[in-house]
Amino acid sequence: MTIFERVQKLIAQELNISKDKITEESHLFDDLNFDSLDSVQIVLELEQEFDIEVSDDEIDNTRTVKDILDLIENLS
Repeated sequence: MTIFERVQKLIAQELNISKDKITEESHLFDDLNFDSLDSVQIVLELEQEFDIEVSDDEIDNTRTVKDILDLIENLS
């Protein structure tokens, strides 16, 4: 399973939406209807899944699924 597939699965489970709706270009807030609680929960899930630690500044700069993938790559 690729990093994208793992992230896609986490987001789909958290938001209870189809994985098909989640692409690398998906905007978290505009396309996937994230709210601040979703963001916090996804970060916790990502930290567990990938054994990384994400700072508040890094979270604030995350707008798309691609941003999440880049963040994981940089922290891994």
